[in-house]
Amino acid sequence: MKKFSSLKQALKLADIGLETSPLAPNSKIPLIPLSQGGHGYKNSTSDKAILSKIFSNCPQANLCLRLDTSHLIMVDVDLHTEQANGFKTLTELNKKGMKLPDDTYIESTPHNGLHYYFKAEVPIHDISKAFSENSGVEIHTRFSSVYPSEIDGKQYEPLDGRTFADIKPAPQWLVNYIVNYDDNTKKPNLASVPTGKKWTGKLLDSMIETTPKSFRNEHLLRLGGSMVHVGANSDTVFTLISFINKNFCEPPLSQKEVNTILISILQRELRKQGVLNGKQS
Repeated sequence: MKKFSSLKQALKLADIGLETSPLAPNSKIPLIPLSQGGHGYKNSTSDKAILSKIFSNCPQANLCLRLDTSHLIMVDVDLHTEQANGFKTLTELNKKGMKLPDDTYIESTPHNGLHYYFKAEVPIHDISKAFSENSGVEIHTRFSSVYPSEIDGKQYEPLDGRTFADIKPAPQWLVNYIVNYDDNTKKPNLASVPTGKKWTGKLLDSMIETTPKSFRNEHLLRLGGSMVHVGANSDTVFTLISFINKNFCEPPLSQKEVNTILISILQRELRKQGVLNGKQS
């Protein structure tokens, strides 16, 4: 049980114009998934009436802060492995005169990392491997999990009693890095393309929706059934379901469980067609 509810913090942040939204308990996944009409961090708001309503339905929800509309960035420093050591990367940056100021708002993370928050006007794109391939440093410009969110029984915690009112401007070297960052692999922004959302588009969106543990079987079963329904063969369904499970389920199911789901989907479709139970014409 959290000492302070996400709703209480969300209302405090609303007082200074910051937009928040609920995440599923013990996760970084939006409480309302895309398949149920959610829009992830874009559901964030500073409207206190709306916040009170949505958090009252799930008091233990974690808290998501929207960064882009608040002109904030977050630098995530982690110790993933000895090779991907974010703290070592900060030390190397310091030697080059690229110091990350420690007088801004900073939170410790449940897995012993640090989140540095800064004010900045930068392009809206996250940088998952900032400064080098195994830096252990990420830069976020869209959204972030924040205090009092909890993962595996541990909370994000503000350092030195600071609040979001203490956020400082980003150092110019960091702003320049983000502005000039060139990632040939980053996705083109198609948000402005005026396309109507059709059934197939909704299916494709749901295929890359991150799915929490309690919904994995149901999600994969529904997706696989939709693929079979539109005529995909079993090899295609198996390949796509296995890929979705590996990349978008937290944590992934075992391959044995995925195989069981696929068999269930195919048997259901064969029954519909009258192939099973001796009904084939």
